Amino acid sequence: MISSGPRIISKARLLALGEKNIEDALSFFEALSLGEKKPEYPIILLHKNKGKCVSLGCFQIAEEDFSIDYLRKKGLKYFFRLHGGDVMLHDEDQIGIGLIVPNDEGYKDIYSSLMGFLMKRNGIKNFQVTNDYILCFNKILGEVTYLEKENVLCWFTVIYLKRNYEEIAGLKSPREQLIKERASKLRENCIGLEQVLRKKVSEEQIFEMIKNVLSDDLNFELKSFRLGLNEKKLLWKSREKLRKNQIHEKVQLKYMQFKQSSVSRETLFSKRLINGLLRIWVKVKDNVLDKVSISGSFMFEPPEKLEVFEKTLEGNIIEEPLLTEKVTEFFINEKIKASFTPFDVVELLCKASGGK
Repeated sequence: MISSGPRIISKARLLALGEKNIEDALSFFEALSLGEKKPEYPIILLHKNKGKCVSLGCFQIAEEDFSIDYLRKKGLKYFFRLHGGDVMLHDEDQIGIGLIVPNDEGYKDIYSSLMGFLMKRNGIKNFQVTNDYILCFNKILGEVTYLEKENVLCWFTVIYLKRNYEEIAGLKSPREQLIKERASKLRENCIGLEQVLRKKVSEEQIFEMIKNVLSDDLNFELKSFRLGLNEKKLLWKSREKLRKNQIHEKVQLKYMQFKQSSVSRETLFSKRLINGLLRIWVKVKDNVLDKVSISGSFMFEPPEKLEVFEKTLEGNIIEEPLLTEKVTEFFINEKIKASFTPFDVVELLCKASGGK
């Protein structure tokens, strides 16, 4: 953790998004995290969700019609979520905290420090902060997306003030029982901030605490942030991509088209799954997966299959249909039992490598 003792005051930029839909908040986060230049100062995003929508994450099964008619009747928006998690209902009882910093040694622990001080200011002692989640009393309080590139480190945390899975459990589809089981498991494994504090808390109170932590505990001088022209272009591309994922017939995997580079680059991307964690590190050269390393809370039987799996992926062009075919074929032929699906692997490969 970053020490709370005396240190040189540094500058930081604050982007208060106010009330926006979750897909818009993620669009802002992507636009800032996917920029080619190293950020001059840390950037903090504060988001309060507006309205209700269902995001479909690693729950998605290939070509399954996910009860779109039911969602329409309930008046709920929906989109395919890029950043892990499971089927989830987003509503007004949710906040988002984004943190984007230069990939320098001095910023490695800034996220855990920010969240740690925030927990302590709320009198919470039993907690754990990692790049994948925030745990309180061994339950997930915050779900984190983590991205590490050569020039930037990024975290986007979704914290639910109040957890509510009744509407998810009521989804009608051919896999109704599976949906109920997932909703039940999420209820068992997750907790809301109001449940932890045993009192009602507002988004504004949490945002004010975050500002105080940044200025008092981490000694940052906060100034308002505005998007530049290049960032605005990335924002509109990202926003359009998320909106296109509100597909009326089926929920499909779609990826944003990124600018390819012949320069060798390395990226780490991680996501939280219902049964654990999945991390993929890739080294890319000339739009080809040069090296691949997969880790997480899962088991391959026998363990040597993981190395074979990685070698199967290396040398492939970063192209979603091709990778889907390769990965799915390997899962079927080798009868691999793991806590993730082929689509989780393909999604992280494309995101980590900057593919489409």
